[in-house]
Amino acid sequence: PSAAAAVAATSSAATAASASDDRENVSASSFVPTPDLLRHCEPPASNGGRVLKIAVLLSGGVDSSVALTLLKAAGHDVTAFYLQIWFQEDFRNYWDQCPWEDDLRVARGVCDALDVPLRVVPLTDAYWDLVVSKSIDEIAKGRTPNPDIWCNSRVKFGAFRKHLAKAHPAEFDRVASGHYAATDRNSGDDGIVRLVLSGDLHKDQTYFLAHLSQQQLRHLCFPVGGLPKEALRGVARDAGLPNADRKDSQGICFLGKVKFSEFVAEHLGEIEGAIVELETGKRLGTHKGFWFHTIGQRSGLRLSGGPWYVAAKDVEGNVVYATREYYAVEKKRDTFEVGEFSWVSGAPPPRDENGWALGIKPEEENDGPSSGEERDAPSAGVHPPMAV
Repeated sequence: PSAAAAVAATSSAATAASASDDRENVSASSFVPTPDLLRHCEPPASNGGRVLKIAVLLSGGVDSSVALTLLKAAGHDVTAFYLQIWFQEDFRNYWDQCPWEDDLRVARGVCDALDVPLRVVPLTDAYWDLVVSKSIDEIAKGRTPNPDIWCNSRVKFGAFRKHLAKAHPAEFDRVASGHYAATDRNSGDDGIVRLVLSGDLHKDQTYFLAHLSQQQLRHLCFPVGGLPKEALRGVARDAGLPNADRKDSQGICFLGKVKFSEFVAEHLGEIEGAIVELETGKRLGTHKGFWFHTIGQRSGLRLSGGPWYVAAKDVEGNVVYATREYYAVEKKRDTFEVGEFSWVSGAPPPRDENGWALGIKPEEENDGPSSGEERDAPSAGVHPPMAV
């Protein structure tokens, strides 16, 4: 049965209007989920009776709260940790606009409801050094960084694991979070822990976990797995969690309500430069600095006669090139440059003499030679399984 069906079987039909009142009468610590909901929790019943000591990253959001709920219900020994990773005061951080205080208050409420201890770990310096300053440096080079990827690999599952090793040596078997993903420890005899796509592809977060190493994955647990969002909220309501209907957070916390462009301007300033049409070399307008723009961007150019897209940037000359033909067929290309490979398995995948490295070749799938069109098609062997 699907996760949604499992939740439906255990959920009440309470209306939104009475949900809050109902939760007040529910003991979160006595919540009993169906076995299907625990499939990504390594329950002792299916793990040789082994009870794990798990450090659960709790943000105050419903996803991590449900992860904590499921792990406790599975019978594990859990401790919640709230990571302080807001922006440093030395760099105009807008603390009054960042919701960390409210997040911590909600996290404490969840832990009180579940009767789980909560510890607060200050990682502000690590967040600045490993995520924020690196983001500024990449933007200044004309690139478009993804702070969430670095935050996961370098802070949540990096600096925090170092904190555990120092403050709680050998105490915890796993670190868990509310990410929409799963780990597979049993699909082969190669000892590789696989990162598995969530069944809810609208919420899947494996992309943001792509820089995790095997050493990190061996100690991680993602209890939410493939639960659809509404099914997850159903679990939260059934468990009586105080944040069951709390709105999902978006954006980067250290920015709070500050616009990304304001953050960039604060650190890199503004220097006017030309916006030039890619095909003709004609000057179209003026921008305030190439670092405010990313390739593929459509909004923010303030040009008439569009839609216009950012097609390229000249970092040295501070020129932004724009085009109205970004998706034109003649602009299709079959080569591109990539860098900073991160092989989740710990090593590059095997390749044949033709360079195929990401799965089964079409010829092997079809048991015979393939046409050029078939060879260009995505291979089914590329895609990992999904967690449901």
